[in-house]
Amino acid sequence: MNIWALGIGVLVAAIVVLRFRAQKLESTRWAYPVLLATFPVYYWVFAAYASDYTALLGELIAGVAFLVIAYVSYAFRSFATLLLLSVGYVAHAAYDFSHDALLSNAGVPTWWPEFCGSVDVLLGCYVAWLAFALRRRAAMA
Repeated sequence: MNIWALGIGVLVAAIVVLRFRAQKLESTRWAYPVLLATFPVYYWVFAAYASDYTALLGELIAGVAFLVIAYVSYAFRSFATLLLLSVGYVAHAAYDFSHDALLSNAGVPTWWPEFCGSVDVLLGCYVAWLAFALRRRAAMA
């Protein structure tokens, strides 16, 4: 396990949350769904960089699930869809950590699963917290 990549991923996730909060992006319905939708693109770029089109096809197929989750959570902002978005982030972390067992993509850096997985888990937990905060605000109104 690459502890440095894990730690940098934690730092990046914290910076993303702080920047989104500072720029008031959390109140938009698109910020976190768009961010999730970009994550599969990295694997597509890695496969294209390695000129591994078999891996690219597999990555495209796997990426569709995350794009669908991102779209649904963007289109229907609610407690349930924010939880779905949270599950999408955590599922992407699981995909990162099990990627080598699922697909062979020579373009993926060796440190990527720990880095991206830690970002995904923390963002997923934070989006779940946002979902429950939205539910509390709705109950108080």
